Amino acid sequence: MVRALIRRHQLMAFVLVAFGWTWSWDAIYYSLGWWETLPVTFPRQWGLPIAVVVVLWAGDRSLRTWTERALDLWVHPGLYLVAVLVPFVITNVQQVVRAVGGGTLAYAPPASLPVMTLFLVANVGLFGGVEELGWRGFLQPRLQERVSVLTAGLGIGVLWWAWHLPLFFSGKAAFSPDPVPLLTYTTFIVGAAIVLGAFVNVTGGKVLPVMLMHATVNVGAILEGTGGLLAGSELLPLVIGSGLWWLIVAVLVLRNGRELVAESTVEPVS
Repeated sequence: MVRALIRRHQLMAFVLVAFGWTWSWDAIYYSLGWWETLPVTFPRQWGLPIAVVVVLWAGDRSLRTWTERALDLWVHPGLYLVAVLVPFVITNVQQVVRAVGGGTLAYAPPASLPVMTLFLVANVGLFGGVEELGWRGFLQPRLQERVSVLTAGLGIGVLWWAWHLPLFFSGKAAFSPDPVPLLTYTTFIVGAAIVLGAFVNVTGGKVLPVMLMHATVNVGAILEGTGGLLAGSELLPLVIGSGLWWLIVAVLVLRNGRELVAESTVEPVS
């Protein structure tokens, strides 16, 4: 009976399982005070791939077939380069702007190169990157059966924002509920969702480059700008950080309309 119900309402089941798993862990973290000592992203992000497994199981679809297609390594090498460069440029441009007008710009990576590489790999395979198995690897193609790439990206962006909502009670600086940081985060996550949705169409539904792009966002900047005219402005992450994602969206819309990409070979998961 449960299997038949999931089969009839696959999108709803996906959302309920993903949110149910994630928000349950958030409740545990909140009640036990783990947010103060443990990473906020683990194991909450595993709600997404678990939701994919549940829906594929209920639909009698081959998880192995879907996994082999989604995690196929063989895409144009340039796409992996794009996956790293887009977030890298966006995060570091903010630091350059902070130094404009008499400030200083220094090379200040968050850790050594080996540690950063390890953090990036861990983000792809364990932390934030695995979300993409659900958002872009499963949900994006399904929504595109009914709506445009742009509309699907917008919808997933709203869900993605809501999925993160409990973290605004964690006390972490990255999830501040103050008006400007909240607006910055909201515009960032919706804009990034649209770009990532377009990107998975470029890769033909192969998710590894998208997982790498997500992970690179989490690595952050390697430059540090201080002392410039805008160094202390709260609006800088909003205008530059979020704004550059929306600039990419605008360029894609101007070039290809609501489908964002000239041609997509993404096949929905039936």
